[in-house]
Amino acid sequence: MKAVGWHSNWLWKLFSLVGEIYLGIAILYPVHVAKAESIIPATDGTGTSITIYGNELTVDGGTVSGDSANLFHSFQEFGLTAEQTVTFLSNPRIRNILGRVIGGKPSIVDGLIRIAGGNSNLFLMNPAGWVFGANARLNIPGDLTVTTANRIGFGEDNWFTSFGSNDYQTLIGNPKTLAFDSTQPGSIINAGNLELLEGNNLSLIGGSVISTGNVSAANGTVTLAAVDGANLVRISQPGHLLNIEIELPTDADGEQLPFTPQDLPTLLTDGVEGLQTPIVVKPDGKVQLADSGLPIEMGDVVAREVNAQTATLSAANNLTLVESQLSTTGDLNLLAGNTVRSHDSLARPFIAEALGNLSIQGNQAIEISTPNHQASGLFSGGNMVLRSANPVQGSSRYQTGASFRIEQLDGSPGNWISPDDSIILANGDVSLGNYQGAS
Repeated sequence: MKAVGWHSNWLWKLFSLVGEIYLGIAILYPVHVAKAESIIPATDGTGTSITIYGNELTVDGGTVSGDSANLFHSFQEFGLTAEQTVTFLSNPRIRNILGRVIGGKPSIVDGLIRIAGGNSNLFLMNPAGWVFGANARLNIPGDLTVTTANRIGFGEDNWFTSFGSNDYQTLIGNPKTLAFDSTQPGSIINAGNLELLEGNNLSLIGGSVISTGNVSAANGTVTLAAVDGANLVRISQPGHLLNIEIELPTDADGEQLPFTPQDLPTLLTDGVEGLQTPIVVKPDGKVQLADSGLPIEMGDVVAREVNAQTATLSAANNLTLVESQLSTTGDLNLLAGNTVRSHDSLARPFIAEALGNLSIQGNQAIEISTPNHQASGLFSGGNMVLRSANPVQGSSRYQTGASFRIEQLDGSPGNWISPDDSIILANGDVSLGNYQGAS
């Protein structure tokens, strides 16, 4: 381990990698998403209507809330092929558009989602799961939240439920909570380019979140969160920034799903044919990343490319970052209920770069192994902290404009194991417990 001061005139080096990412399930096939169903309105009285003109689909109608600020839609199925575009019609009074999918099938989106007529935020809820193909893209003037929750709460026990009837008049103000009533929440998979206009916020929240594509919100917030079942996610909205606090639901009478969401192996094999992701479903049903062989389980978050002002990647189980490029102009938070795992390769580096603070917390373990590529490393303009109940295993380059700390969960100094040579460049204090490894 080498710890040296950070020279005052050191200039940030911005790393970018432009290249083609080949994605495939077990065997690599041409890019296409099969079974991308059309968009079909539900006949449940919500009033959603779909107009189709060639590959252009327009969503109109729906039901507004009592304050006329929220517009609700209900779909039997929701999906797009690569050639299709769906446009949600809005107006300047509509602050939020919320859509639910009730048919029990995952939504497979491989085209363009857009909003016209207003600067509305968009909430999309399908407990069965979401898959964004390689051609998926956005043209949305506000925030986007995609979730496999069962209910979206507006306070005072007023819920937009994924099934059954809703009292839309009472669903006023901004959404405040996401309720996951199922013990096995549905998964979200992204292989596309989900990019919002500058200053907006993008959130993918489900039972597991696998993003092998790009998620970008310049001057906004990105949240990728995998939660356990029977949990409630609270949406705090200072300036409508989505932050998450997870707690047990206070209402035990949540409506039960009339179906069981597909588990991750089934979603990857039966639900999606030919979707290109670097994910392998083994004959025994286990899921793993193709190159590294790392397993993927329910509750995991996998992220490849994230760009934002502030980003939080939060996994109930493991947070897996293989050859990832994570960049924020503010703070970057990497959190796991179990283990945070990061790896590079000879061909592609792992880079976590925050111009603000960089926080990594694996409640059980942190495993950082990036000795293969000279550009790999963790970089922060502010403080950098690695926090775990057990010794941090970390072989990499750590460069920070302030302090560098390894901590236990209670904030006391934590131990560090570095099998390979690591470098610390710090412009502030370096704090840790015992060190074991290369010198």
